[in-house]
Amino acid sequence: MSGAFEALRGQLQEAAAAFADGPGALEGILLGLVDDVDRAVREPLEIFPVCHHSPASAVAMARRLREKQPKVVYLELCEDMAPLLTELRNCRLPVAVQAFATEVKGFPAEWAPLSVVAPITEASAEYQAIAYALDTPGVELVLVDRSADHVFQWNEREPSTDPDAPPAEEEAALHGDAVGVEIGDLRPRFAELEEHLLRHGRVRHWSEWWHQYVELPLGDSDHDTYRQVMFLIGSLFRRLAPGTPGM
Repeated sequence: MSGAFEALRGQLQEAAAAFADGPGALEGILLGLVDDVDRAVREPLEIFPVCHHSPASAVAMARRLREKQPKVVYLELCEDMAPLLTELRNCRLPVAVQAFATEVKGFPAEWAPLSVVAPITEASAEYQAIAYALDTPGVELVLVDRSADHVFQWNEREPSTDPDAPPAEEEAALHGDAVGVEIGDLRPRFAELEEHLLRHGRVRHWSEWWHQYVELPLGDSDHDTYRQVMFLIGSLFRRLAPGTPGM
């Protein structure tokens, strides 16, 4: 643990004791957040945390790219979407980029076609990174996520048992059982935290809370502050749902 976060660590220890009548599990969660942020900011390869479809993330990404001017950008997106990205020059956003596996051997028939969809808008940090790579000579864009068929290999799902579901052939002729990357889904998967934040933030919806307490403050923040806050948020979501697939 670097000294830069010792003050925050002490504050969270005090908060854990105050809210839980003693340290216990809450202390482990709160102090774990500090450990996660400290580890992430010390990575030699700069990690840029984003919230999908977040204007604050898009602005922060554009600022950082302009300041640092990297020669290689690693983007978490299915690797077989790479040939499609140059076509974004010919599109009016928002659009959705799709990748699919041409063979379904080894998968249940009702899963066909094996399709992954990634919606993209100008307010996507991912789009800002793509645009930078496409428009800047000498910059390489590398997609580092699994290909579409590998996404389904890692996806633990049971074949459909819905008696009212259309035949597999009919479903495949329409759109199949596409997997969305869910760029833009801001809602956490734990109702208790959401209820607490909405009640104390005096707002009605999660999107209102996020806009007021995350988007607006981060819009004018410096790069270090942006990264630390986003790392904290991501760590909180992960640690409040230990063992949850996909978290």
